[in-house]
Amino acid sequence: MNATPLRTVLYVDDEPDIREIVQIALGLTQELAVHTAPTGEQGLTLARELRPDLVLLDVMMPGLDGPGTLDRMRQDHDTAPIPVIFMTAKAMPKEVALLLEMGALGVIAKPFDPMRLNAQVTSLWQGRLAQLPSLAEVAGNAGLHPQVVKFGARFLLLTRKEAVRLCNLVEVIHPGDIAQINELKNLVHRIRGSGSTFGFAAVSECAGEIERMVDGLKERRAMPGTPMESNMRRRLTECTQRLGREVEAAAVG
Repeated sequence: MNATPLRTVLYVDDEPDIREIVQIALGLTQELAVHTAPTGEQGLTLARELRPDLVLLDVMMPGLDGPGTLDRMRQDHDTAPIPVIFMTAKAMPKEVALLLEMGALGVIAKPFDPMRLNAQVTSLWQGRLAQLPSLAEVAGNAGLHPQVVKFGARFLLLTRKEAVRLCNLVEVIHPGDIAQINELKNLVHRIRGSGSTFGFAAVSECAGEIERMVDGLKERRAMPGTPMESNMRRRLTECTQRLGREVEAAAVG
């Protein structure tokens, strides 16, 4: 068990609303200073400058991802000793085991509950499993709820625009077109994770279904320009249209 008080945390994630929610959720503990970075590269820079007690790393980020950031940290004398906790939407036992083998202190699954995040981080820091907090601890975070609601509304506004972009991508995407596939993958991955965090389960589930289909496109290793099967394009089109409807339903609900 780590008896040293947790004083400084650096959270690295490419999604701005999630960074802000994490900063607010962890910052409710007055003794804890929370810093954020939008990319792995900037996270490395801040880690060297701040020497935080702990770094929280999103696994999937454009450019330098979470595992790549940890690898770079371990190669740097200044950042090598800093403990790291991964946060990931892919939290199946196999994926978690791989992240722990990389030397992570622990893994927190996305979507996470902002009301319970502080207790999860504290538990891992103290060398325990990421336990759920007591009702009293959750009640102490009551001031966080209005912030979650505000960011949830902002998420829906952004996702409305992104749903249109998704439909446009699906119309032209082909197996083997890595740039378009990656753009589609990044969009739905963000919607999936943020949707559940802000309480929009139906939106998140729909985005997750699209993400699984996109993963299938990446695995086919087709040459650029290869025509997509009509059934696959139809399924993608139906899912993106349903995603748009779920976003609209959540916005009026």
